[in-house]
Amino acid sequence: MSYLLPPWRSFRTLDSNNEAACASVCCSFSFATLEIACCHPGTASFALTEQRQIDAWRWAICSTTGLILRAGCEPSQTSARRVAQEALRLEEPDPACTQVA
Repeated sequence: MSYLLPPWRSFRTLDSNNEAACASVCCSFSFATLEIACCHPGTASFALTEQRQIDAWRWAICSTTGLILRAGCEPSQTSARRVAQEALRLEEPDPACTQVA
C-alpha cells in the first residue's frame, strides 16, 4: 500500500494566522527553517520539521492546541520529513491521507 504525502509548507507561506500561531507555539529553534504538513487543514494534529543544528533536524507531531504528541531528531531534513510523515499517518489514520495500492 502506498500513501499520499501531505504537502510541506514553509512558515512564511502559511495561509491563515491561526495555522501560523499553532505552528509558532511548537517551534523551538528556527522560524526560518520551520515547515509544517497536515493531511487536512483544521485537523487535530500536524507535522513540523525545523533545523536544530547543522546536522540535526527536529520533527514533531503537534496538536492544534500546541501539545507536542511525538518528537525526535534526524540527521537530515529529508529523514525528518519521512519520519514525521509516518508518525502523522499513525497519529491520524484518516482514509483521506492514504491511497489504496
